[in-house]
Amino acid sequence: MTKRDVLTLEYLRMQKIFSARIDEAVLNELDRVTRQLGVSKRQFLEEAILERAAGLNAHAEHDVWADTLGAWRRRERPQTTIRRSREAFRRAFSRRHDEQTDARLRR
Repeated sequence: MTKRDVLTLEYLRMQKIFSARIDEAVLNELDRVTRQLGVSKRQFLEEAILERAAGLNAHAEHDVWADTLGAWRRRERPQTTIRRSREAFRRAFSRRHDEQTDARLRR
């Protein structure tokens, strides 16, 4: 018995509702295939998505460094980013609160 076969409260909480527009011919094929295989549409779609994703990961050389390079490769210096972030925070904070009530913002 797999974890999927046991309906636990934790498993039920993990489920999310997903909605998508699907061509009628594809929907008919989904009905036909799931009846033939004796599985639910949800189970069929979950397995198809996981299998497709596994195929992508197996065939493609996934380079995390290349995908996230922009996160730290910036044109501006870190001090400039910090200064701009603090200024933006102070402007946003002052719209909601009186700056004189919070001495921590004056640093």
